[in-house]
Amino acid sequence: MHDSSIEDIKYVTDKNEVLIRIELCQWKQADYDESQPERQEGILFFTQVELFKIEPASFQIDSNEILEIRLNNETENLEFILAGVNDIGKVSIVSNHVDWREIN
Repeated sequence: MHDSSIEDIKYVTDKNEVLIRIELCQWKQADYDESQPERQEGILFFTQVELFKIEPASFQIDSNEILEIRLNNETENLEFILAGVNDIGKVSIVSNHVDWREIN
């Protein structure tokens, strides 16, 4: 997902769901096939969310480049490290399930 961007994040607290809209930069990936589109938009749909946090709290989500993704195997915490306008942000999620849904 490096060089891809997070376009938007919605946290649905009453359903414990997080929806992350991502624009994947497919052409920069090692397994890219030129018959595929260069970019693909989709949503990571997290359910049964136990933890959702954006740090710093003032960090704005708006087409932020994904710099790195980390997974802590012990805590099952997934972290997206994002570039901001003037800072670096971190989105942390712990959930029991995630699906990818393409947007056409």
